[in-house]
Amino acid sequence: MRRIQQLKELEDYEIEDVETIRLLGLPLIELEEDNVALETTFTPIENQRFCIVDIETTGSNSKTDNIIEVGAILYQGGKVCDRFESFVHVEHIPENITYLTGISLKDVQEAPSIENVLEKFRLFLKDAVFVAHNVNFDYYFISDSMQRCGFGPLLNRRLCSIDLAHKTFEAPKYGLGFLIEFLNIDVATRHRAYADALATVSVVEKSFENLPQNIITTEDLINFAKPQPRRKKKEKN
Repeated sequence: MRRIQQLKELEDYEIEDVETIRLLGLPLIELEEDNVALETTFTPIENQRFCIVDIETTGSNSKTDNIIEVGAILYQGGKVCDRFESFVHVEHIPENITYLTGISLKDVQEAPSIENVLEKFRLFLKDAVFVAHNVNFDYYFISDSMQRCGFGPLLNRRLCSIDLAHKTFEAPKYGLGFLIEFLNIDVATRHRAYADALATVSVVEKSFENLPQNIITTEDLINFAKPQPRRKKKEKN
């Protein structure tokens, strides 16, 4: 059984602070003898709540750039259960970002603040598994933004749909744009948060269709999707 103490995400937290950790998105259950475990260790994949997320930003640096749009879809048991979509008010959008996304300052002029959007997103996400195509970008960008707003970091379990796709079906490339064409995914537009999140749902569904039979629980899935560490080549003497 996986103990909570073994999770790197909790190095800065006291084990007694279980309720705070839950509020930050980690799904904990209390066991006998004061032990705590991840609920995802026991949750069958078909019962798990997944939150498939995409964001648009003013740049790639989560410390200095800003989120301008958030799109997310709650997915459980093979069905889309709920959706979240919002622009975010910012004072500046670089021309190259407007060219890529089609989002201009006019679009976000009357949008809610980042604090307002992230507060609502946290309530939408709860303790669902955070899924995205290249998950670390979206996950840490949102987490860093939440910490700047005083909401604390994300501690949700996370799953990368690129890594999962690599493990479950063959494709020449695994970028979202290519997979949309390769899998004949119907999308209204590209480089918009909700549309890309919806396209990622189709990628995840394709992966779920091809999971090995021994992948049963959510933690099985998360561990299965992790890329294998590269072996270091032996140096010649």
